[in-house]
Amino acid sequence: LILLDVMMPEMDGFETCRRLKAAEQWRQIPVIFLTSKSETTDIVKGFELGAVDYVAKPFNAHELLARVSTHLMIDELRRSLAAKNVELARAHELVRRAFGRYVSEEVAASLLQSPERLELGGEEREVTILMSDLRGFTALAARQKPKDVIEFLNLYLEAMVDVISRYEGTIDEIIGDAILVIFGAPVASTDHAAKAVACGLAMQLAMSDVNKRLVAKGATELEMGIGIHTGRVIVGNIGSLRRTKYAAVGSNVNLAGRIESFTTGGQLLISENTREKIQSPLQVAGQFQVEPKGAARSLQLFEVRGLGEPFNLSLPEKSKALCPMPQPLPIHFTVLEEKFVGRTVHAGRLAAVSDSEAGIETEAALAPLSNLKIDLEPVAGANPGGEIYAKVIGPVAGSPQTHIHFTSVSPELKKWLQQMVARLATAPGPKS
Repeated sequence: LILLDVMMPEMDGFETCRRLKAAEQWRQIPVIFLTSKSETTDIVKGFELGAVDYVAKPFNAHELLARVSTHLMIDELRRSLAAKNVELARAHELVRRAFGRYVSEEVAASLLQSPERLELGGEEREVTILMSDLRGFTALAARQKPKDVIEFLNLYLEAMVDVISRYEGTIDEIIGDAILVIFGAPVASTDHAAKAVACGLAMQLAMSDVNKRLVAKGATELEMGIGIHTGRVIVGNIGSLRRTKYAAVGSNVNLAGRIESFTTGGQLLISENTREKIQSPLQVAGQFQVEPKGAARSLQLFEVRGLGEPFNLSLPEKSKALCPMPQPLPIHFTVLEEKFVGRTVHAGRLAAVSDSEAGIETEAALAPLSNLKIDLEPVAGANPGGEIYAKVIGPVAGSPQTHIHFTSVSPELKKWLQQMVARLATAPGPKS
């Protein structure tokens, strides 16, 4: 604490106090003026300059000592409270950051501001649900060391979580390589459907950089499918007193997962409910009528390739010309039922290929968006054979072939396909 006179040579007490309070290292030290200048204007000036007290001469020693002791005690209390506030701020930030690793920033901030929201319970609200899933990740994981699998997965999730946060999505769940995201809860939003679609497009665009980084680390490129649906769900805290989770519950959440299951790699499918809620211009590449398992009625799905103002996002053209094989290769395949291989084995031929798609010839009737497990028989000196997982796109225009999109191909077979496509692309002849 500083006892400061006013009448001093060269620099008076008022100027001294002003300079003390202007200096970062001195400004917190309490200053008491002890002076014979006791006019009201002098006292007011002293307090305006930052003094904590003003004592006029002549002074009573006991009174001055009491004032000094009081101000020292107040300053000690102030410093103690300031230190505690810093500790509390650090603890709050630590909790927020730790909490934010398991829930979204919005949920963490909401719960820290209003702890009563941790209580179990929920409310019905219209939200938009986004479900994403990688294609071929299970096969990749089977070929890699566990340490590498986790590294690849974290690389992918880091990129996706950044995009989701940018579009104000709340991550409900991360299940392996699948991500379930809520838009419109817990923070309400009038344009949750548009934000969800914009987020989906941005996630697909981010896969380009993800794949570059994966290839640089020795992994293969991956593709992602995204399904989006809008509807009323129950959002809130579920669980027990020991383990609570903020989540969305209801049939509309399940429906978003069903929509995602119909996607091919690089594709974004939305429901009619979501499309109706979006005001921004949509670039729709196609639409499909599907019969989701467990749904009471058929569902109209739309493949979205772009979204206009204010998002201005679009996916690059993905279709590539199919190159006819000089000699179609025999295949056998089954139609997958959910995640299980069907019992009926069909015969066919691989008639045309591109890097990620093919045309097959078969007498079996294949519904669009159905999933296939294909066994390509090895031919000495021609192909290594192997397994191909694919999704049916539909008939090839002007051809008896069925158009399929690869979802997973063994590395050896993928390398052979790339070499085959490169040769066929430079060879003379028609492309479909």
